[in-house]
Amino acid sequence: MNKSVKKSEKRKHPRFPVGLALELHAPGHLISRGKGKIVDLSVGGMSFETNAELEEGTSLYLKVNIPLEIRGDVRHIRQRGTLHSYGVRFHKMGSVTADESKPAHFIAAHFQK
Repeated sequence: MNKSVKKSEKRKHPRFPVGLALELHAPGHLISRGKGKIVDLSVGGMSFETNAELEEGTSLYLKVNIPLEIRGDVRHIRQRGTLHSYGVRFHKMGSVTADESKPAHFIAAHFQK
């Protein structure tokens, strides 16, 4: 069985593929700013790819070109050539607009098919 399928079965919330560009900020780390791409997103976490090197447990601030704010910690790391793939557990995720203030509503409105 594929390892990623096994992990997704253990997740509390389903993940949805998104492919959104992001900017990241990790205060106090060697590479404190970078760019990447969100691969998938759920109410409780996400994975993204970037060429920035981060450590597990790194606290992040992520910005995307939609009304969404994310704060979280790096929970796992995989390397794919020159790109690094990071799994993030959210501390806070929400829309900056009042009508989509809950993460589940935001994800349902923008990513579920």
